[in-house]
Amino acid sequence: NAMVNYLNDRIKWKKSVAGQRALMTSALRKHILERDNYTCRQCGISTYAEPHLLLEVDHIIPVSKGGMTTEDNLQTLCWMQPHQRRKT
Repeated sequence: NAMVNYLNDRIKWKKSVAGQRALMTSALRKHILERDNYTCRQCGISTYAEPHLLLEVDHIIPVSKGGMTTEDNLQTLCWMQPHQRRKT
């Protein structure tokens, strides 16, 4: 996404946790959900099979551990309990 790349280059605190969280825009969230076809990358369930499924866009490498808000470090996860335990 050109907007995310531009912000990554311009924001002086881009490597800070606050800077990376600021880059997570609603447009980027929507793009990641569409890229992943509204399907959880952990279990494969989708909103097509389960219309009331809650999905989130999650950092693969957490921002707190140096992860960046880039498309290749973002994934779609559902709110199933086992996924949340794996994140911590």
